Formats: sequence, C-alpha cells, structure tokens
Amino acid sequence: MEQKNNIVHGVAFGKLYLAGEYAILEDYSKALLTSVPQKIVTTVEPSEKTTIFDTLHNITVDLYEDNKNFTMIQQFILFLNKYTNSEKTYSIKIYNELHSNNKKYGLGSSGAVLVSIAKAILTFEKIPFDNETIFKLVTLNNLTHNISGSMGDVAASLNEGLTFYQKFNASKLNYIITSKDDIKEIINSPWDGLIIKPIYPKAKITIFARWTGEVVDTKEHVKLWKENKENYSTEYVTFVSTSNKLVEQLVDELESGNESFVLNTINKLRENLHYLESFSNIPMETTAMKNYIASYPAGKQSGSGSGDIVLGFNRSNDNFQLQLNLEQL
Repeated sequence: MEQKNNIVHGVAFGKLYLAGEYAILEDYSKALLTSVPQKIVTTVEPSEKTTIFDTLHNITVDLYEDNKNFTMIQQFILFLNKYTNSEKTYSIKIYNELHSNNKKYGLGSSGAVLVSIAKAILTFEKIPFDNETIFKLVTLNNLTHNISGSMGDVAASLNEGLTFYQKFNASKLNYIITSKDDIKEIINSPWDGLIIKPIYPKAKITIFARWTGEVVDTKEHVKLWKENKENYSTEYVTFVSTSNKLVEQLVDELESGNESFVLNTINKLRENLHYLESFSNIPMETTAMKNYIASYPAGKQSGSGSGDIVLGFNRSNDNFQLQLNLEQL
C-alpha cells in the first residue's frame, strides 16, 4: 500500500478457478485459483463526508444514499467502521477493470471490490492487516448479510498468482459468530479448516483462458447443487472426494514441474465435472466450449458451467503463464 498526499489505495485481483468448482461449496474442500491481469484499485482520501465513486456506474453516492448498485459497498463500509471503531469520513474511488462495456466476465468482481476497499480503508486508518484478516472481514460481512458461497473468489483476489484455498467449516464458524459479540474477537479466532496459501508453479504450462460470451448465474447453479445433494448423497460424496484429491494432485504436479501429469490431471478434473453433470442436471459445457477444449491437449470450464470462461492448457517454452482473451468465443 502506498500513501501520498493523504491518499492511500488497496488492490485486489480478478480470479479464475483452475480446479475445485462446486466441490468447494463443502466444508474442508479444496480449490486452486489464479489471479488475472485485470484488477480493482480503491483509493481513499480525507473528505468532509463519506462518498463512493466507481467506474462501473460512473456516479458518486454518499454513504446512506439509496442506490441498489452501491448497497453492498455501503453495508461493507459501515461494517468496517465498526471494526475500526472510527468516525472518520473519506472519499472512496473504485477503479474496476473486471467489467467492460456492461459485460460480465465471471472474474469475481463482487469479492474483489470488497477486498480492495478493506485494504484501502485499513491502510487509511493505519490498522495493520494480513491476507487472512482481509479474507475474514469480507467473509464475515457477507455471511452477516446472507451472502453465501465458497468465498474462493475472495481468497484468490488477495494476491497476484496462484492460490490454494481450503474452505472453513461453516457450522463451527457460525457458532463463533453467534457466541461472540465483538467483530475483532471473531476475526482473531481460528477458523477451523481455513487455508489460504500461495502456490509457485515450476511446470512450464500456458493456460489459454477465453471468455465464452455466455453469462452464467452462479446462484442458480449453487441452488441446483443444494437441491440435488440429498437425492444423490453417495454420488456427491464421490464427486467431492475425487475433486479434492485431484486438486491436491494438481498443486503437487505444478510445484514439481511435471507438465505431462498436469495436463492429465486437468482432463481428470473435467471428467469429474461431467460425472457431476450426469446426476445433478447442472450443465457444464456448451458446444462452443467443447470445441475450444478439443483444440488443446487438456482443458475444462472455469467456475460455473455453461459459460463465462473456458480454459485450454498446453506446454510452454517459458514459465507457467496465463493468457486471458476477453473477445467472445
């Protein structure tokens, strides 16, 4: 974080799932995610009253103004004010590269926005923090406002590069939340199961990520996941167990530099998602996505099926790298 003329900023990155989709909704499940070049930068500077501007809507609102596009951000700032125990007022500007021309790419904008705001405000308030603190603040705020999910996008937006994420135990966290009144106590408590760890790949692999042009409502897919879970409990356990094993395998192979094994594991992850589709009715790949994947030695969807981003994997002459193409497939 930098400070100049009383202006500070916080940076968060867009994300893509490389492995662990859907399974990551379960406690202790694992995922591997990568940042993308696009990011969100939030600046904070002193002001007579708290105002919020973002480049996505290109307007300025104050902290209590009724505007549905800013409700989540307003709620989070009020939540952070409780955490910091501060009554300072400031001007917040959010520069968002994760949307363009009203197009939604599925790069995790909502989580990244809150991460960048938290980093900027805590820096402004001169309150020390680390990645786990930021993750916990965003997650606790989301849970308080009934925003559910894996929170993998939050973990991935903290840093540039690859992130291994293991989901916390939701029921144990809920017990902590209901038994403690103070936000700081909840943040400082250990969250059972939570792991956020940077991964440094040695494998010479290029990931060719392409926007499909198809927008997916992740909430609808999560709803299907929950609805089918009781009817197909044995199959779900098999899917989640296989996914977690393959995620750990993929991390080991990337770190050890075994390109052949990496490509093979990616294809196994894709097969496991097809297995999920076979009993859950959650759609995974459109025809265009299948054709794109077929042009690479390995490939799969990223995140929710049937849209947003599709991935092709190939060997590289250089180091591990991601090439993101946001032209419609």
